[in-house]
Amino acid sequence: MRRRARSFLASTILWAAIFAGLGPSATPATARAEESGRFAVLSDIHFNPFADPRLAATLAETEPSAWRSTLAPGQDGPTSRTGEDTNFPLFASALGAFARAMASADFALTPGDLIAHEFNAKAATSLGVAPMSPAAHRMAARTALFVAESLAGTLAGKPAIVALGNVDAGCGDYRLDPHGGYLAATKDLVRRLAGAARVAPDFDATWSAGGYYAVGHPTVPGLLIVVLNDVLWSTHYEDACGSGGRDAAGTAMLDWLRDLLARQRAAGRRIWMVHHIPWGIDAFSTVVKRAATCGEKVVPFLREPYATAFPDLIRTYGDVVQASFSGHTHFDDYRVMTGEHGAAVALDKLSPALSPIFGQNRAFQVFSYDRRSGAPIDFST
Repeated sequence: MRRRARSFLASTILWAAIFAGLGPSATPATARAEESGRFAVLSDIHFNPFADPRLAATLAETEPSAWRSTLAPGQDGPTSRTGEDTNFPLFASALGAFARAMASADFALTPGDLIAHEFNAKAATSLGVAPMSPAAHRMAARTALFVAESLAGTLAGKPAIVALGNVDAGCGDYRLDPHGGYLAATKDLVRRLAGAARVAPDFDATWSAGGYYAVGHPTVPGLLIVVLNDVLWSTHYEDACGSGGRDAAGTAMLDWLRDLLARQRAAGRRIWMVHHIPWGIDAFSTVVKRAATCGEKVVPFLREPYATAFPDLIRTYGDVVQASFSGHTHFDDYRVMTGEHGAAVALDKLSPALSPIFGQNRAFQVFSYDRRSGAPIDFST
């Protein structure tokens, strides 16, 4: 994270070309300096509080606000290597770089996965507790609070819009408990980071129900940022700690999104989406799956009915969805939603990860956008 940021020409040309194909209202503007703003996107942080096993017990016994004093003496040590999630030296370095980027930015987006992979198993090993114990659940929530509060420290009071990822749960990977303790523990901080005056009136209800919400864009009047928890729609999702069943929360969120899109169109207004899981096919799972035919090998990220219903909703409201941001794959990538005749109707921008666990470069991205229309213009990595 101490490397100098680079702009990837091919990526930005593709970014502009795809947006140009979405119609005049979505085309990136060539805005004058006073009309152009910036925002930063930091995804898939995957902070591991157990990276130094000697500190685990102390962290478990203290509030997240006091963690930095425990972790700080080791911040100049080696950063995480390939195959490891983010340790404190990497996180501290990233926060320094992110703070410098945020000095000239208006706000930040975080498309999910604040805490480490296999968090409950790591907690069990480091703390000597059962993976599904209250102590492991409490440590997951505290880690998320530490990461989010640390992020807030880089913003100088500017807003950050935070989404949940598949690891962001007390009950384990893809196992968020609707109306459960993890959502209750993180609700106030997520609202404060987004801006209590900007979040929709139903924030408390939607966050508690499944970790999704709407918030007014920090600088563009009438533009709404819609934060989805599409983990609820994943092929891997289970309500393992709750009693609502696998589809109750996901169906409620889809209905909420459909109503919100209809209201924005009726008002002549648009939305950005921030979510964790990108549209379409899970390339990794598709490659490793054993199947008799190519068609049987294809693995979508989302299960039915959402694998069909969500893209259909985006196609129906392509004129309303101005931009979409996700993460999850740890790659700097794009997903293009096409319509009936193959034309692009929407674009999902995937951000790279901070965690180097899968071998990618550790990164975040800074975007420019038109403060009049909200249209993204360019980005650097």
